[in-house]
Amino acid sequence: MLSQNDELILRELRSALSSLPEGTEEALAQALLIHRRVFFCGAGRSGLMLRALAMRLAQMGRCTYVAGETVTPAIEKGDLLVAASASGKTAGVVNNARIAREAGADVLVITAAADGPLAALGDGVILLNAGSKERASGEQVMGSLFEQALLILGDGAVQQMNADGEAMRRRHANLE
Repeated sequence: MLSQNDELILRELRSALSSLPEGTEEALAQALLIHRRVFFCGAGRSGLMLRALAMRLAQMGRCTYVAGETVTPAIEKGDLLVAASASGKTAGVVNNARIAREAGADVLVITAAADGPLAALGDGVILLNAGSKERASGEQVMGSLFEQALLILGDGAVQQMNADGEAMRRRHANLE
């Protein structure tokens, strides 16, 4: 049996994801597939959700990096940066998107703020109707809904890519 809190979370998550235009997951999957290298940038819990997506893509054999890690190379023309910030104004994320643009990389923004500086830097923008820690869109605290929706959106894109589960298991980390 689900608790009232679980019901609330699921209801809000369904509402946020239902507000996405049809084909959003497919477009995200396509963007992830057509670029040789995909970089991810987000702060806090949003960054953790993007790390989960980077991990799944790496398990699929895709070349992925997370901004700020010591083994992350320079982003270049032909690469993709997926940058997420609910507020659309997280300084480090905005700065990384600017750097990626200057390097000639494509920038895909996932945000709840269509009018934020991050959205202005995106070649593509996925607008999640999920609020932020400054501007709630439901009853959940802080930016929880945005972060949950971000995780589900990423997992939906992986499903869209028809991932080979057996091949992914072979690539799963064995140094844990």
